[in-house]
Amino acid sequence: MTCAGQQTAAIASLARWHLEEAGRAELEAGNTGLPSRRLRLLSAARYHRDCAELAREELP
Repeated sequence: MTCAGQQTAAIASLARWHLEEAGRAELEAGNTGLPSRRLRLLSAARYHRDCAELAREELP
């Protein structure tokens, strides 16, 4: 695999990881009864979705 190919694969993997983390945070937010924890989890999910979008923008 070329260097560019390795970089593309790494960025795609990072984007997937961020999306998985966002999904986990959203799921946990739906399962918690603590309002402040729910807000923190939803904020974390938003952060991970934003990071995934930024990573996707770097893909060729």
